[in-house]
Amino acid sequence: MEPKINILVVDDEQIILDSVQKHLRKDDYAVHCALNVDEGLAIMDRVNIDIVLTDLMMPIVDGLEFMKMIKKSRPGLPVIMITGYATINTALQATRLGAFDYIAKPFSKAELIGVIKRAAELVTAANSAASDKAAETVASGEIKAQTTALKTIGDQSWLRREKNGQVLLGVERSYLRTIGRIQAIFLPSVGDELRQGSVYLQIFSSDLRSHTVMSPLSGTVVEINNRAVGDPEIISNDPHGEGWLVKITPSKYDYEIKHLGL
Repeated sequence: MEPKINILVVDDEQIILDSVQKHLRKDDYAVHCALNVDEGLAIMDRVNIDIVLTDLMMPIVDGLEFMKMIKKSRPGLPVIMITGYATINTALQATRLGAFDYIAKPFSKAELIGVIKRAAELVTAANSAASDKAAETVASGEIKAQTTALKTIGDQSWLRREKNGQVLLGVERSYLRTIGRIQAIFLPSVGDELRQGSVYLQIFSSDLRSHTVMSPLSGTVVEINNRAVGDPEIISNDPHGEGWLVKITPSKYDYEIKHLGL
């Protein structure tokens, strides 16, 4: 039987701790809760924590400071931020500083499970590879690379480069929240050529308003996420994971990434 994934949840609101426990109790996770960072650190002294889910805005020590403490001793530990609408920009900053991802209050069960599942997959991959010191070192490096591979482009888009050089494109969660419920999404076709700065997808919200997103890179479309097109809720629930939209072979990756300042 596989050991449970140990998740530490730190939030100064008991209702949030109760909500996370409720959402995850039927899954194969062991949830450990703390109302402040000191309690969280004490739990980490006793338990080998695999994933940390922490509120961003807390009194005395906030989520960013807590993450810095964690990263000093365990740089590969996935840290997920819980944030409110008013602190979305700070959450984006946190992902650039090493946070695995963030979820905004009020979050749904699907949103929570989606981000926890992706973090757990990294943990499981690292554990299975850690049969000796050499394998453990490689796994740690791979986790660090994967958690920092996602690049946020402005307020709308993100991209993630795969080992084979192809790039996944998607829409940022903060932008999706301004759209609301997605009624339909229209993507380019396989074989289409994208140009950096041109419109590459169109989203219709439930009020039938049209929202366009610019392509962060130039390249050839090699795959689209038909599952997300058929079920747009996937995009809203897990925009950085299963909700990716288009995969391309970039034509000017290094030049355009430099142009974006990344």
